Amino acid sequence: MSLVRIENITKRFGPLTVLDGVSTTVEPGEIIAVIGRSGSGKSTLLRCINGLEPIQGGRIWFEDQLVNDPATDLRRLRQQVGIVFQSYNLFPHLSVERNITLAPTVVKKMAAGDARGLALDVLKRVGLEDKIAAYPDQLSGGQQQRVAIARSLAMQPKMMLFDEITSALDPELIGEVLRVLEAMAKSGMTMMLVTHEMGFARNVASRIIFMHQGKIWEEGPTAKVLGSPATPELVSFLGSVLH
Repeated sequence: MSLVRIENITKRFGPLTVLDGVSTTVEPGEIIAVIGRSGSGKSTLLRCINGLEPIQGGRIWFEDQLVNDPATDLRRLRQQVGIVFQSYNLFPHLSVERNITLAPTVVKKMAAGDARGLALDVLKRVGLEDKIAAYPDQLSGGQQQRVAIARSLAMQPKMMLFDEITSALDPELIGEVLRVLEAMAKSGMTMMLVTHEMGFARNVASRIIFMHQGKIWEEGPTAKVLGSPATPELVSFLGSVLH
């Protein structure tokens, strides 16, 4: 069974249609890169998947849960579908450890000792176990973004969504974040990421979704979509980001 099924969804902000009849699926273990120009609906699509944005038409399923059913427990859903944004959203007054353990102790009622062990484990996965006692303002942007990823991993989600998480970083910090994502991909995590890092998309993504004007314009295996684009819109987009 597909992990996510998106069926003909429509999303509007006032009179503006941002997603216009979008349908796709996400299979367990897939790594999907969502590419396209600003305003094409990429980030909105991610936010609809875990219920951060309501939709006006169509249906989104996560496993057997209908995301857009008013009866769905979105808080529980978001434990299974983690999302990391370009602005790290760490609590500045809390240590790295507490930023990570807050949700497991409050939401999952995990014991403090177990939560600390979990924090160390996820920090190890992002290469920052030595920063467990630090505060966000003592970290670089790349380190803060890796802590944000660790915080999401601490909820042990089945799927991770990444919304342009490297776009606010200096070039030398982008690599350290992308290496974390590569390691997660190798571990089998299902991921959907909005990215402008085409080299990363080419090397890591199993599938590409190219969005244009609120629709999925092209999608398919990475080598096929990037190697032989079928539409002038994708040719033009790739020309603008690869030069």
